Amino acid sequence: MRFRRKSFQQTYVDPGSTKNNNGNTYIGVTIPFNNPRGIFNQSTTNINQVYSNLKNLLMTAKGERYMLTDFGTEIKYILFEQITDEETFVDAIKTDITSAIKTWLPYLIIEQLDVNINVGNDGRVDDPTHAVGIKLAVRIDKTQIYLPIKIFISVTGNITIEAIYNGVSW
Repeated sequence: MRFRRKSFQQTYVDPGSTKNNNGNTYIGVTIPFNNPRGIFNQSTTNINQVYSNLKNLLMTAKGERYMLTDFGTEIKYILFEQITDEETFVDAIKTDITSAIKTWLPYLIIEQLDVNINVGNDGRVDDPTHAVGIKLAVRIDKTQIYLPIKIFISVTGNITIEAIYNGVSW
């Protein structure tokens, strides 16, 4: 008895290739890194790559990345600092984000950075899903490509980042 293999068409992208099947050039790797095919997800547009790079920077705590201990931010830690003044707290977050972007993503220009503390008059967090909301809008230097994002920090220190475009989440 002879076995016959079924033939099927399989699309495969050579990991060494810089082009995808549509002819677009890959420009970087995006996060999260949990592609079920085992190959990193790759981006073909500047805006997607900038979003991925920014998300990686903001969600990484300083000291977390091996051999680059200064990479990342301390916004998780600032949340638990003994800061009693709201203005000092907001300034600490703004300074940390601004410093990280200037150091690690110098091609980005910060257009807007607003920090909103979600605390009522009684000192309690109004919305349990987040204690701090941050709106950050960046522009790629020497272009008109803008990326507005929202950052939410929960009372437990979890960070959620959403890209928004014309008021609509991507």
